[in-house]
Amino acid sequence: MADDLLPHDDELDARLRSAVLAATPDAPAVGVLQAVEHRARRRKRRVRESIGAGVMVVLGGLGVAAYALSSGHQMAANNSPATTRPSTGIASTTSSTSAQATAASDGLGATADAPPPTPLPCPAHQLTPTTARGRYCGPDPGPGSGAGPNGTCTGSETAPPCGPGVVPGRYYAYTMPGTCSGLMTFDGQQWVAELTPPSAGADFYVWMRIDPNGSARWISTTGSVGLRPYTGQPLSGCRQ
Repeated sequence: MADDLLPHDDELDARLRSAVLAATPDAPAVGVLQAVEHRARRRKRRVRESIGAGVMVVLGGLGVAAYALSSGHQMAANNSPATTRPSTGIASTTSSTSAQATAASDGLGATADAPPPTPLPCPAHQLTPTTARGRYCGPDPGPGSGAGPNGTCTGSETAPPCGPGVVPGRYYAYTMPGTCSGLMTFDGQQWVAELTPPSAGADFYVWMRIDPNGSARWISTTGSVGLRPYTGQPLSGCRQ
């Protein structure tokens, strides 16, 4: 149908446009593409902020761990045996206790906790000299019967104890010369004391005896010393 055959109304077109505009909402000032780009930028910013916060947390944790490790090494170094100083009181007490225990075990001294054993009393009327009870028991020795001064043996005697004929197991009064060599005559032969004085002194009295096995020994109130036969070995001299 031709347009000129339809009735034409200029006001109708204007009314239709007004109705359409009234029914359609206002379009946003920013286009759709701009809005999408804006939201993308905002999301990227939030992601970067989250990543940055996470990195800071990780770095903080690493710093705490490094500090703890360093403190642990420093404490271990300070507590090492090379730098640890024991308490003076404990060390002194321990050293003193150890020294006392060592002295007591070696017989070099007595402590308050471990006094030396008290020697048993000597039997009444002890006629044979002995040190079996931890002390000398028996009669005091007297001078020998040798031809020398104070009864010392000279080697010219023919009767015991200076000369031969000593009975094994029997004690003889004997004058010990106070020389440093330890050389003496007994039972017709020469002997050397296993322990000699450091310096020459006065003659002293002892009991002399030969054991059944052939060894000899003297005993007195000052102690007991063994003898060995003299065969030409070097003699000791005075040390003071």
